[in-house]
Amino acid sequence: MNIEKFLIIFIKFSGILEIIFGIIIIFIAPLMQIMEIPSFPFWEWSFGLSLAFMGILLWFSGKDLKRYLIIPIISIIFRLVLSCIELYVALTTPKLLPFLLSGAIYDFVSPLFTILLLFKSGYFSKANLK
Repeated sequence: MNIEKFLIIFIKFSGILEIIFGIIIIFIAPLMQIMEIPSFPFWEWSFGLSLAFMGILLWFSGKDLKRYLIIPIISIIFRLVLSCIELYVALTTPKLLPFLLSGAIYDFVSPLFTILLLFKSGYFSKANLK
């Protein structure tokens, strides 16, 4: 399998993971109540839906990556920023440390891996960015 085919599979897989994580976050309020962490359902629902829809867009971009390259780029930026937020919240909310720390690691490493695959596949060349 060449790098470009692997990249497309990886982007679609990442999209599916985002959808799954988004759905999990939508229904995380009962877990937060058990852990006695204040919860505001609007946050879980809006963030979960945003993550799920980002996942749908990311998965869709795999159909024509050159045409929809902006979607993985936005996803990369979103997840790198999100990893910083997750790390901050993990350090200030000890009960959530294992969940958010693992999420922060994933949200930091996965976009960097995607960038590497995009570079190696030539998607950031001048010809592809026109």
